[in-house]
Amino acid sequence: MVAMGDGTDPAEHLDESRAPLRTKATLYGLIFVLSLGEGGARFLAPVYLAENGSTVGSIGLSLSAFGVASLVSRFFIGSISRASTVRRTIACSATASAIALVVITTTTSTAAFTVLIGIHGAGWGVLATVLLTLVISGNKRGKAASVIGFYVGVEGLGRAGAPALAGLIGGSIGPAGGIRVMTIIFAVAAFIGVVLVRDSPQRAKSNDAGTSIRMGLGRFRFVPLAAWVAALTGFYLNTTNAVLNTFFPLLGISLGFTLSQVGALAGSRSLVSALIRFVASKAFDRISFRVQLIPLFALNAISATLIGTVVVYPLQFLLWMPNGASRGVLRVGSMAEATEDSNEDNASSTAALIGAGYDGGRIVGPALGGIVASWIGLSAMFVTMPIFFVSLIVPLALWARRGSETKPETA
Repeated sequence: MVAMGDGTDPAEHLDESRAPLRTKATLYGLIFVLSLGEGGARFLAPVYLAENGSTVGSIGLSLSAFGVASLVSRFFIGSISRASTVRRTIACSATASAIALVVITTTTSTAAFTVLIGIHGAGWGVLATVLLTLVISGNKRGKAASVIGFYVGVEGLGRAGAPALAGLIGGSIGPAGGIRVMTIIFAVAAFIGVVLVRDSPQRAKSNDAGTSIRMGLGRFRFVPLAAWVAALTGFYLNTTNAVLNTFFPLLGISLGFTLSQVGALAGSRSLVSALIRFVASKAFDRISFRVQLIPLFALNAISATLIGTVVVYPLQFLLWMPNGASRGVLRVGSMAEATEDSNEDNASSTAALIGAGYDGGRIVGPALGGIVASWIGLSAMFVTMPIFFVSLIVPLALWARRGSETKPETA
């Protein structure tokens, strides 16, 4: 083999030229399969608890432990994240999540389930933050909407297949067996990811440029204000999402729907949400996300509210699908704005903050939903919670947006 003028093997240069494409394909494939496996296991979790005698209130509180642990772990990894330890981080976090999910199916104790789902939440919080950081770090200015649209679109496709596949498997071999199968899918994807994803060399260019490496929670002072808008939007979206994922399987079964039918409804919502994410950036060229914000929030809240009142199965699709569409566009628009204002130095903390907003929804949705449902019933809970939270979050998001738009640029 002939060496090049710089003393390196030409095959190495060829390999490096192909590396970005291979890395991107690997990253998005990893995101898809991990979302499929993890989403399917968590879809079956409330059904597994209900079959073992847990009440609606205790189910909500138990599942909220996932969001609490994920929230804490995101801030932790966001403050210490290093590009040179990506593979090790993926391996450790995915291993913790997979073990916890498998052990869950061996216990009928609500307390033990709560601890285990918390361990899974911590592992998933780290894993998801690392993956989003890799996406944000590769962002090109002016391309954020399309980059984020593709990222959340691929993730959404995994989430779309998760309830449908898990519903079929769980309906055939039971929720416990379904959780195990979906966990195997998750674990195999993580193992392949560890093998294929490459660590980046530790870079010291920020020190060379005369800037210090920002460590600890102080790094979050430098995230763009647009990231707070994305976090608030994510909080609302996942509060509603957690209510649907946690309690609609129970409501649907009480209405006479089968587990497969419930999975098909959830899958249709996720599929529409995923597909629209790929083209959402084009919509922003015609109508700015700023103009779309309030109508999208209203559509999402109204459709979620009506889901709790419609008892005819086919009509449910007319609510789940627009709910998914509005969710997809809201997620792309808010995250794209945050990504556009982010840079390499604050990529991990921006990713952690956005993820923390979504985790906050995962905490509040199941916990508060279970309490409210215990008081007024499942159907009435669906009617009240989306309207309450959209009335709370939209003014805060608009306030944060105005702050982002009026903040003077720093030199």
